[in-house]
Amino acid sequence: MTRWRINLDDGVDPVDVGAAVEMLDQAVYAKVSPLVVKLLGFSQDGSLVGQFSGFMHGEVIVAAGHMQGVCGKTLGSTSPAVAFKARYPTDGFEEDLEVVAPSPPGNVPDLILLKGSRSATSLWSTDLEIMASVYALGYTGTENKPSCSKGSLSSTMPGSVAITAHADDGFSGGPVVDKHGRLLGVVKGALGTTIMRIGITPNYDLHTYLLQSGYPGLI
Repeated sequence: MTRWRINLDDGVDPVDVGAAVEMLDQAVYAKVSPLVVKLLGFSQDGSLVGQFSGFMHGEVIVAAGHMQGVCGKTLGSTSPAVAFKARYPTDGFEEDLEVVAPSPPGNVPDLILLKGSRSATSLWSTDLEIMASVYALGYTGTENKPSCSKGSLSSTMPGSVAITAHADDGFSGGPVVDKHGRLLGVVKGALGTTIMRIGITPNYDLHTYLLQSGYPGLI
C-alpha cells in the first residue's frame, strides 16, 4: 500500500491521513460554529430584507458593515436594513439587536458591531500566512445551523486580503479561521464568479475597530 510522508519519519497510511483531516475539520467546526450567529435585517416597515452572518466576540456581535444598507440574501426588496435580529445556533433563540458601532464612512473597514443579551469567549487571532488552510463559516438560505467552507488564504496584501473558497449568499459577516480555530478575518463578499475568491476584512483591522469603538480588541 502506498504511504505518504507528512513531516514524520515514519510513513502514514493515506486512509489515516484522510481520517485525520476529517477529524481536524470537525474539530474546527465544533469550536467555532457555536459563536456564529444568523442575522436578520428588517426595513423601516418591519419587512425582512436580508439575512447574513456574524459572530460573537465578548459582549458584541461582529458583522460586515455593508449589511447595514443591503443585506446578504436578497428577498426582492431594495429597502435598506435598519433593524436587526439575531438567531443563535445552539438553541434557536431569537432577539432584537442594538447597533453599538455603525459601519465607518465608505465601509472602510467593512465592519459593524451589534449587541444582544448574550456574550461568549472571544476567538484568538493569529498572523496571516499566504496559502494557509482556512475555514469560512456562515449561513445559507433558510438554514439555522452555520455551514463551513474550506479553502486557502490567497492574498495577504493590505487592502486586498482574500481567500479562495466557496461562500453562499448570507456568508457575509461570518468568521474566517485557521486550522486551530484562530480568527483570520471577516467575510466581505465574492470578488469574482469564475474563481471563488472572497474578500475578507483582516483581523488586524477588526482589532483596531474594536478598540476605537470602546471594546476589547482581539487576543
